[in-house]
Amino acid sequence: MIAVIALGSTACAGNGEQPAPRTSAAATGSATPSGSSTGSPTTAPELEDGRHFGYIDAIDPTVPEIVFDLAYLLTGDEANEAAAEHGDEVPVPNDYYVVNDNPRLRTLPVAPDVRIFVLRGYGPDLVRGEFDGFVEGFDTNEYEGQYHGSAGNYWIVVRNGLVVRIEEQYFP
Repeated sequence: MIAVIALGSTACAGNGEQPAPRTSAAATGSATPSGSSTGSPTTAPELEDGRHFGYIDAIDPTVPEIVFDLAYLLTGDEANEAAAEHGDEVPVPNDYYVVNDNPRLRTLPVAPDVRIFVLRGYGPDLVRGEFDGFVEGFDTNEYEGQYHGSAGNYWIVVRNGLVVRIEEQYFP
């Protein structure tokens, strides 16, 4: 398995050259993880069906599966309230705040026909990506090229327990 420890995220600085660090804050009432963080065996899926924000810490193309770190992307009043609760700057810069305090990582199978969308350069436009190129992006932890690997922030869509879509999130 190709495993990369994520050291940053794609929240780009104003010059588009440096990704900003992940924000770690205690979860608020609306930002609670789904599922249990206990080690008890369960037949429940690692993550419920739907769209989820977070970080892909590793990818194993042989299975295929990803290791996903669920986080919460908050905006507006919710972002400001969470930031204030954790002693961070209010109003939040660029009107967003990421809550990522739960250390639980989820291993999720990836559908054979997963659709991948990545940022074009350092801008907000998304382009269709290829699975092999996406996997190769995890060989580096740098925010360079088309694929940003574990340096990226992602939305995933889970259906029937499978990741069917991966979409990179742009941050100004």
